[in-house]
Amino acid sequence: MITKTLDFNNIERKIFWILAGLVAVTIGLYLYSVLALTVAGVERDRLSRAAHDLATDAGDFEAEYLAQSNSITLAYAEELGFHEVNAKFAGVLSVGNAEKFSLAR
Repeated sequence: MITKTLDFNNIERKIFWILAGLVAVTIGLYLYSVLALTVAGVERDRLSRAAHDLATDAGDFEAEYLAQSNSITLAYAEELGFHEVNAKFAGVLSVGNAEKFSLAR
């Protein structure tokens, strides 16, 4: 009759390779996490810088718009062909409150 015995060397070798594999997977996950956090931090800084640049550009455009809108006068508008319109109002009576609306032609 043949009896099977436990081969401790074989079990120890299997346990070693299982633990070595778990350590390798753990180190791999750690390195992946560090890399992902680093890339996310760099991307966040880049987006923050881009948002700051856009805000600066918007401020420049707003200053240019205000400078141009302040340069328009009534005489300049009439020179371009615009003319002032006199609005006509018609009163509509409601209960205790007088509302007005304008008619433009």
